[in-house]
Amino acid sequence: MKPMFLGFGNSTKIILKELKDIIDDFYYYDEKKITSDLGIRLENFSIPEDCDMVIECASVGAVKKYYREILDSGKDFYILSTGAFADSTFRNNFMKKIVDSKSNIYIPSGAIGGLDVIYSIRKYIDKVFLKTFKPPISFGRNDKKRELIFSGNAIDAINRFPKNTNVSVTLSLAVGSFEKVLVEIYSEPNVEKNIHKIEAISSVGNYTFTFENNQSPNPKTSLLAPLTLAAVLRKNFEKIKIGG
Repeated sequence: MKPMFLGFGNSTKIILKELKDIIDDFYYYDEKKITSDLGIRLENFSIPEDCDMVIECASVGAVKKYYREILDSGKDFYILSTGAFADSTFRNNFMKKIVDSKSNIYIPSGAIGGLDVIYSIRKYIDKVFLKTFKPPISFGRNDKKRELIFSGNAIDAINRFPKNTNVSVTLSLAVGSFEKVLVEIYSEPNVEKNIHKIEAISSVGNYTFTFENNQSPNPKTSLLAPLTLAAVLRKNFEKIKIGG
């Protein structure tokens, strides 16, 4: 496998470590001009013809900036910064563009799980409540006690905290509605993990999930997030595919 990575930070390095047995070589482009002894660095953004897919591990802004060229290439597109889809203009343009593209789009579950359940009951869901608790440093704060720093929908959450709340958008995409997902974000000095509590209310049943994630070297990102993307990639090479 020879992917092209958009972004060469913490998440890309985790994915490379996880998939070292199936990645033969790779390209990467990073606007910060990060260099590495591994892979092939692209001085300017482009999509090499011999790459197998494009894997985004950069930012919401990078998804918005480069998606047209990626979809034009016909390469499969793996998106970690799902917060881009909170922008209704981008979302509509993306959906129109993909109609005539040969690209398949893969959105990993990121810092949460249970999306197979959520997606399977999406048309029966009444409401989903998401409560996120992260250490103050994740938000650039120095709170000494728990502070509710946001309450609202996923679109407003990602606009306020674009590097911290991709989870809320991924969850909304699984539900099929940004209006049904109600988000609360807490700056919590008494935790060292990134915690997400999800409660789904539906006519099929009520479901509660809690995820207490260790942080990656980047405190804004849970270690689980790049691991789920690596798992989606690995699944392409497995004969038995488990889960939704």
